[in-house]
Amino acid sequence: MFFESDEETFREKSKKVEGKPIESKIDTIMERLEMMTQQIDMISRYLSTVSKRVGKALDASVAYQRDLDDLERRINLVKSRMNELENVVPEVEIKESIGRKAA
Repeated sequence: MFFESDEETFREKSKKVEGKPIESKIDTIMERLEMMTQQIDMISRYLSTVSKRVGKALDASVAYQRDLDDLERRINLVKSRMNELENVVPEVEIKESIGRKAA
Protein backbone atom coordinates (compact mmCIF):
# COMPACT_ATOMS: atom_id res chain seq x y z
CA MET A 1 0.00 0.00 0.00
CA PHE A 2 1.11 3.45 -0.82
CA PHE A 3 0.61 6.43 1.37
CA GLU A 4 0.84 9.99 0.18
CA SER A 5 4.36 10.27 1.46
CA ASP A 6 5.31 7.01 -0.26
CA GLU A 7 4.10 8.00 -3.69
CA GLU A 8 6.66 7.86 -6.37
CA THR A 9 7.02 10.93 -8.50
CA PHE A 10 7.95 10.88 -12.14
CA ARG A 11 9.91 13.72 -13.55
CA GLU A 12 9.77 14.59 -17.16
CA LYS A 13 13.03 14.06 -18.89
CA SER A 14 14.23 17.04 -20.74
CA LYS A 15 14.34 16.50 -24.45
CA LYS A 16 17.43 17.99 -25.94
CA VAL A 17 17.42 17.98 -29.67
CA GLU A 18 20.86 18.36 -31.02
CA GLY A 19 21.34 18.96 -34.70
CA LYS A 20 24.56 17.07 -35.24
CA PRO A 21 23.61 13.57 -34.01
CA ILE A 22 20.38 13.57 -36.04
CA GLU A 23 22.19 14.78 -39.14
CA SER A 24 24.89 12.14 -38.74
CA LYS A 25 22.21 9.47 -38.32
CA ILE A 26 20.50 10.69 -41.47
CA ASP A 27 23.83 10.63 -43.30
CA THR A 28 24.49 7.08 -42.10
CA ILE A 29 21.03 5.99 -43.20
CA MET A 30 21.53 7.63 -46.60
CA GLU A 31 24.90 5.88 -47.05
CA ARG A 32 23.33 2.52 -46.19
CA LEU A 33 20.46 3.19 -48.56
CA GLU A 34 22.89 4.07 -51.35
CA MET A 35 24.88 0.89 -50.70
CA MET A 36 21.71 -1.22 -50.70
CA THR A 37 20.59 0.43 -53.94
CA GLN A 38 23.93 -0.41 -55.58
CA GLN A 39 23.70 -4.00 -54.38
CA ILE A 40 20.14 -4.33 -55.69
CA ASP A 41 21.23 -2.92 -59.06
CA MET A 42 24.11 -5.40 -59.21
CA ILE A 43 21.80 -8.32 -58.36
CA SER A 44 19.33 -7.09 -60.97
CA ARG A 45 22.04 -7.00 -63.67
CA TYR A 46 23.22 -10.48 -62.65
CA LEU A 47 19.69 -11.91 -62.82
CA SER A 48 19.15 -10.24 -66.18
CA THR A 49 22.33 -11.87 -67.53
CA VAL A 50 21.28 -15.25 -66.14
CA SER A 51 17.84 -14.83 -67.69
CA LYS A 52 19.36 -14.08 -71.11
CA ARG A 53 21.62 -17.13 -70.88
CA VAL A 54 18.73 -19.38 -69.87
CA GLY A 55 16.67 -17.99 -72.75
CA LYS A 56 19.47 -18.72 -75.22
CA ALA A 57 19.87 -22.24 -73.79
CA LEU A 58 16.14 -22.87 -74.17
CA ASP A 59 16.22 -21.61 -77.76
CA ALA A 60 19.18 -23.88 -78.52
CA SER A 61 17.39 -26.78 -76.86
CA VAL A 62 14.30 -26.23 -78.99
CA ALA A 63 16.43 -26.08 -82.15
CA TYR A 64 18.32 -29.22 -81.10
CA GLN A 65 15.01 -31.01 -80.45
CA ARG A 66 13.79 -29.98 -83.92
CA ASP A 67 16.96 -31.44 -85.43
CA LEU A 68 16.44 -34.67 -83.50
CA ASP A 69 12.80 -34.86 -84.60
CA ASP A 70 13.83 -34.32 -88.22
CA LEU A 71 16.50 -37.02 -87.95
CA GLU A 72 14.00 -39.43 -86.39
CA ARG A 73 11.53 -38.68 -89.19
CA ARG A 74 14.19 -39.42 -91.81
CA ILE A 75 15.18 -42.67 -90.09
CA ASN A 76 11.53 -43.75 -90.01
CA LEU A 77 11.18 -42.91 -93.72
CA VAL A 78 14.24 -45.02 -94.53
CA LYS A 79 12.89 -47.90 -92.39
CA SER A 80 9.50 -47.77 -94.08
CA ARG A 81 11.17 -47.64 -97.50
CA MET A 82 13.28 -50.67 -96.57
CA ASN A 83 10.14 -52.52 -95.47
CA GLU A 84 8.43 -51.67 -98.76
CA LEU A 85 11.41 -52.92 -100.73
CA GLU A 86 11.61 -56.06 -98.60
CA ASN A 87 8.00 -56.87 -99.47
CA VAL A 88 8.54 -56.22 -103.19
CA VAL A 89 11.94 -57.88 -103.80
CA PRO A 90 12.14 -61.62 -103.05
CA GLU A 91 15.02 -62.89 -100.99
CA VAL A 92 17.92 -64.28 -102.91
CA GLU A 93 20.04 -66.97 -101.36
CA ILE A 94 23.75 -66.59 -101.82
CA LYS A 95 24.87 -69.12 -99.26
CA GLU A 96 27.56 -70.50 -101.51
CA SER A 97 29.48 -67.24 -101.85
CA ILE A 98 28.76 -65.38 -98.57
CA GLY A 99 27.08 -67.87 -96.32
CA ARG A 100 23.94 -65.88 -95.61
CA LYS A 101 20.75 -64.61 -97.18
CA ALA A 102 20.51 -61.24 -98.86
CA ALA A 103 17.38 -59.23 -99.49
